[in-house]
Amino acid sequence: MIAILIPVFNYPVRDLVLRIREMAKLAQVDYEILITDDASTNREILEQNAFLDQLDDCSYFKFENNIGRTASAQFLASKAQYENLLFLDADVLPANTNFLELFLENLEKASVVFGGISYPKEKPEPEKQLRFVYGHKRESRSLALRKKQPYRSITLAAVAIKKDLFFKVDMPQTNSYGLDIYFSYRLKQLKVDVLHIENPVVHLGIESNSEFLSKTREGLDTMYTLEKNRFVSKTYRPLQVIASRFEKLKMAKSFIRLFERVEFKALKNLNSANPSLAVFGAWRLYHYLKLRRDEA
Repeated sequence: MIAILIPVFNYPVRDLVLRIREMAKLAQVDYEILITDDASTNREILEQNAFLDQLDDCSYFKFENNIGRTASAQFLASKAQYENLLFLDADVLPANTNFLELFLENLEKASVVFGGISYPKEKPEPEKQLRFVYGHKRESRSLALRKKQPYRSITLAAVAIKKDLFFKVDMPQTNSYGLDIYFSYRLKQLKVDVLHIENPVVHLGIESNSEFLSKTREGLDTMYTLEKNRFVSKTYRPLQVIASRFEKLKMAKSFIRLFERVEFKALKNLNSANPSLAVFGAWRLYHYLKLRRDEA
């Protein structure tokens, strides 16, 4: 028995829902699909997703106000009738034909099961290269690497978890981007054994360079807010560790001043057809050090 929970905002989910339904029926498992539309603004996509209302195995909730991915996930979990939950982002597709079965089998062994994230092989247009390269190099981690760093890769984009544990994690209800860090940190605090398996989803929703940079800034703001309010450790993520070293060595101020002079060149690179992840890392460090400095 499993509840598949899909928060949606301005993304068509026909392919994902139909594939999940087919898998569940072939596996002959009791299942339900619960979907929230978080006040989508794209009328064409709303029309494409209207078919969800006609599916007898799907509950489709439409919100008038945008509450965010995390609050949507919390709402869906509260509506689920089964103990096994599988969270999926709207812009993913299962890579394996036995995707659901693998999660169900392994949820008998652990309270959290993560199968990994992969990306399409075909390169997108130049204006989406940064998100594509970052996804391949930083988010698409091998099973061996995920096992070595069991909490680092986990995301609500595709994770199976027991319902009681999900509520024990107690996700914030703020409409903020980048709260996966809180989710993984709480699992670590609770000393939950995360079972990593080879059962990835393919992430299809590749944002433009400008959209990804904007979301990255939002994610940095969220991480800093969580750090400032002591919801996560100051040394939980590699970026936080590097920022702390710069501050300890009294290099933060100099780095900020230097990067301010070259940020326009950095942005030119990050918006190009061949973005550098080293430049992206420096850009992220610059903005994170500024957040810490501005609040000091």
